[in-house]
Amino acid sequence: MNADEPATVAALWLRSVVVFGLLFGAVWLALYTAYVMLPFIRPGSVVIAYAKFDTLVKGQMFGPQDRNRVMIFGNSKLLSALRPPDLDAAVGSGFRSYNLGLPGEVHFLPILEAALEAGNIPTHVLLTIPWDGRSESDALADILRNDSALASTMFPFRNLPREAALFAFQNLNRLSDARRDVETQRAAMLHDRGWYFIKSQSHYQGDRLPDNYALPTDHPTRIEPRMIAEKSQSRDRLERLARQHGFQVLIVPGFFRAGEAAPPPAADNARSATISDRPLIRMLGPDYFIYPPALFADPQHMNPAGARAYSADLAKLLKASGAFD
Repeated sequence: MNADEPATVAALWLRSVVVFGLLFGAVWLALYTAYVMLPFIRPGSVVIAYAKFDTLVKGQMFGPQDRNRVMIFGNSKLLSALRPPDLDAAVGSGFRSYNLGLPGEVHFLPILEAALEAGNIPTHVLLTIPWDGRSESDALADILRNDSALASTMFPFRNLPREAALFAFQNLNRLSDARRDVETQRAAMLHDRGWYFIKSQSHYQGDRLPDNYALPTDHPTRIEPRMIAEKSQSRDRLERLARQHGFQVLIVPGFFRAGEAAPPPAADNARSATISDRPLIRMLGPDYFIYPPALFADPQHMNPAGARAYSADLAKLLKASGAFD
């Protein structure tokens, strides 16, 4: 073997690696740029979640006249069910709230921390879904084994080809109008301080389920109590934030469709339990409210009439609690 051959092979291998790295970087950058520049092709839930993180909680949420500054957290059920303008009007002057429910998400700490970092400090944090029961955060090995989380972090655009094809197929003759529709929905959500009607999943006339609507998975005789973990890494983080910024935490009822679960015991309607004194954490009212199918647009999400009903019931509970006196 020629003495120069190993060096030549190494140089060729290094050049191949560099070329591959440059090509990979160029493709990654092109896809990421398209992902950033074409937000309207993403599913509505993704557009709403990004708008809440990137715009809603980073702007000025409260003013000096807002004596009670309220952030309310939950998943897509809350997203469609709580209209802050209605809640504010029902509770009274000096009360300003935001619906920070996220579609498909039960972890509330990231968006709460984003709001706090932007200088938006609440007096009250309301949870419709309590913290999880994990006693510690993920170790590095756990993170590396989570393929979905790794893929989301490294390739946020991984669904871009499918989303682009679906958007084009569904809106082939109205691409400009479809883009404006997405922007209009996003702007309406920001105007309503986080409330968003999930119309895309509604398949019944008038966006209301039939009165006799039921699913095989319903459990009309089973009570669904709130499960609140005593020890939790998320609770520890929440309590540290509450002490640092001086806000109270209230665990409030979510809701079910009539027939989906049994009505909670009547005695629970006025329940108020103190879970912690410093910081103050209280659990209010029944474990959940029950509403007729006509107030739902789909099996899980409320229509605008349902949002008005839930907002009114939550307002009554909050006023009766004395937490905002």
